[in-house]
Amino acid sequence: MTQLILDTSQYNISLPESRKGGYAVERQPLSVDVEMITGRMVRELRGSVWVIGYQYGYFTDAEKNNLIAACRKGQGQPIRCGFLPPDSASALTYSNFLVTSFTYPTFMWSKKVMDNGEVTFVPMWGNFSLELREVEPSD
Repeated sequence: MTQLILDTSQYNISLPESRKGGYAVERQPLSVDVEMITGRMVRELRGSVWVIGYQYGYFTDAEKNNLIAACRKGQGQPIRCGFLPPDSASALTYSNFLVTSFTYPTFMWSKKVMDNGEVTFVPMWGNFSLELREVEPSD
């Protein structure tokens, strides 16, 4: 089942299903602190935004490179993402998100692959995590 899609103009990446608590979606209040003329500080609630946490390992070299490029792009500008909200069984919801943080995958091991009768070793990458925050309040 697809939980998260990073939909950038150059890198449309459907991330593998995360297991063991590696995928979390929650609503968080979006607010701003305002200083009144009298000097009082008040917090103005603008709405709620979705915040997504995702962890996964075991990407191939090409998947890793596309994933890093998409995350870098998402740090500088909003990217369209499809995500599985906690109250949905299978329908993805789409919205614009910013990548607030991500960790670069680390080398885990080499996988032996037969290519035209020759044995080659393909690097596998793991320990990747990603955090996204919705740009505009959705409620």
